[in-house]
Amino acid sequence: MFEKDPRTFEADIKGLSPEQKAMVKLEITLTKFFKSFDDSISRWERLIYPTMIVMAILGLSGFYLIYHVTKDMSTMTQSIDPRMAANLAAMSGHMSDLSDNIEKMTGQIGIMVDKIENMDSNIAKITGSIEHVDSTMNTMTEDIGEMKYAIQGMSLNIYQMNVAVRDMNLSTKRMSRDINEISEPMDFMNSFTPW
Repeated sequence: MFEKDPRTFEADIKGLSPEQKAMVKLEITLTKFFKSFDDSISRWERLIYPTMIVMAILGLSGFYLIYHVTKDMSTMTQSIDPRMAANLAAMSGHMSDLSDNIEKMTGQIGIMVDKIENMDSNIAKITGSIEHVDSTMNTMTEDIGEMKYAIQGMSLNIYQMNVAVRDMNLSTKRMSRDINEISEPMDFMNSFTPW
């Protein structure tokens, strides 16, 4: 490869030592390498500079779009309901009150069940003492037992009705309060509906 270069056959190079010839060949090789490297760099410059400009334009347009989307989202959330956070906080407070009231109701139901059980045991004692008083009152004792179960059913039904009425009263009060709180956002939303 190096022997084909015409400078290696010149008269002044032929008289050089092998080390000097090797240095001349190295110089020729490096010259060719740097020339081809310079040509390839100019080709890459023609590709890389426009690519960098396009990427910079895309980055700027992406930033512009993201900025305007976040600005529009902020405007939209303010337009929908400016008091949404306050309304959600009030609703969570009402849910907490509802949970507390359910716990209280559960405790009161437990107390009422205990009292009904005490009433059942007292009725059983009365029934036993009536049986001891007179053996002829067996039929009456059976009737009292049937009455006891009927009374238990009635007291349970009355108790359930009482609880249901109290629950309905509490729910109606809470619904009234919640509807009053929701009416402002709903008035705002109704302005968007066509009917």
